Amino acid sequence: MNITLIRCLLWLCVAVQAAFFFFAWTTFAPAIGSMTIDITANGVSTATKLGLTTAQRALGAALAALPVLVLGYGLWRLDRLLLNFRRQDLFTPQSVAHLRAFAGATLAATLLSIVEPPLRTLGWWLITGVKSPLQIGLTGEQAMLILVCGLFYLVTRMMQEGGRLAQENEGFI
Repeated sequence: MNITLIRCLLWLCVAVQAAFFFFAWTTFAPAIGSMTIDITANGVSTATKLGLTTAQRALGAALAALPVLVLGYGLWRLDRLLLNFRRQDLFTPQSVAHLRAFAGATLAATLLSIVEPPLRTLGWWLITGVKSPLQIGLTGEQAMLILVCGLFYLVTRMMQEGGRLAQENEGFI
């Protein structure tokens, strides 16, 4: 697949994440003709979202922004890695660092997205005093993403070794 196409899809993913974040924490609802699309944050129903006070909405958006921003950083580092690949800089220390940062940021964003809903609920308890159920969960997708991030760390170790071997090989020639 073409690296330019992958980079375009990567930035489309970033734009979609930003749009979903915006619609999840505002009362705007995108519409296609007469059909309205309700986009809400994880664990927040449409009715709950519409009933949030400004303080609750601000706190929820601030907490939800953390994983989105960390993931955005990771995707930016993935973009830098793809640019290195385009230049054929496959096993350079910079490429290894970009892949490691992408994996770390993706792992951090996943872990933050797991703890964000209960933290949001605790914050809302402090603002309103109304006790709603405190829930924490781990989806299969999140567990798989954590596993894949660990795998990427192994791949970065292999890339480091490949770079070391390439330098050693150049020294013999």
